[in-house]
Amino acid sequence: MTNVTHSGEKFTEWVARYLQQLAVRKPSPHTVAAYRRDLEGVGRRVADLCGHGNDVEALTLGDLQKQVLRAAFASWAGDHAAASIRRAWSAWNGFFEHLVIEEVVASNPMSAITPPRPDRGKPKAIPGEDTASLLLSTAAEIDPTSRHPWPARDVALVATFLVTGIRLSEAVSLNLGSLDGPRGARRLVVIGKGNKARTVPIEDTLEELLMRYLTERRDRFPDLRFSDLRQPLFVRTSTGSRFTRQQVEYLVDKLYRRAGIRSRIPEGALVHALRHTFATSALDHGVHVVELQELLGHASLDTTRRYLDATAAQLRHAVASHPAQAALRQFTRTAVPG
Repeated sequence: MTNVTHSGEKFTEWVARYLQQLAVRKPSPHTVAAYRRDLEGVGRRVADLCGHGNDVEALTLGDLQKQVLRAAFASWAGDHAAASIRRAWSAWNGFFEHLVIEEVVASNPMSAITPPRPDRGKPKAIPGEDTASLLLSTAAEIDPTSRHPWPARDVALVATFLVTGIRLSEAVSLNLGSLDGPRGARRLVVIGKGNKARTVPIEDTLEELLMRYLTERRDRFPDLRFSDLRQPLFVRTSTGSRFTRQQVEYLVDKLYRRAGIRSRIPEGALVHALRHTFATSALDHGVHVVELQELLGHASLDTTRRYLDATAAQLRHAVASHPAQAALRQFTRTAVPG
């Protein structure tokens, strides 16, 4: 499969070149990191099959034979979910396409390895009309197990997920400058997949919660410059630094447990379940699918239908009509943390 002159070259060196070339397209840093993990992860299975232990550094391009790759992916499928297998297949397919273009290999062997079909099941929404109210009221309470409880921050974060439907990676990436527009007409500038920006209108209820949180944040971290709009919007309690994805997942998972709804959360969804809940509930309450597509930052309605724009007025109406807004209105009248 490989050219004779390249068969002895290091696999990891070509992975580095591929990821460097991929970065030129400006994908999300999470995408590049995931591709690296998948290339090296499956690479370790290949190395083991080739007698290198699991030392991926010992792997050469000559080791990447079709039969070995098929066996490595079969091993990978034994302890990874279908979505993870599809992502790994995509990473390796892109890697080999790069090698073909560079004339390092004659053909792409990934066509002989069939990835799992995409899951077309129902969205993993959280059941229960009281979900939003329970999460908000629980977040507003002091967590007795936390070393540095911060109810106002937790309320603002979970409220943002509930009424915008943004992704976990998008929430982590929000900066102070992402909160844009005049009071009464605020919007979040969200950087989604493919580094594409979109605006999500927010209602006065969420704006109030965010302002209360930011006021407390200024008091907690007076040395942090609010004039620097590149500072993260949501920060850790102990340091004032940006959340990681894992830290937000831990916080939300803990919130589910404290609210007594952990058993409701669909397997494998966690934070993403809030996005599914926003989307399905919005459609149930009359939001047009095109408006929802714009709010969620989807590239298309599905794989066969083209992208359709929605007006700013329609987007704001979609946000205002979402049922979670009613929970926020009731919450801000009765239990907003001070």
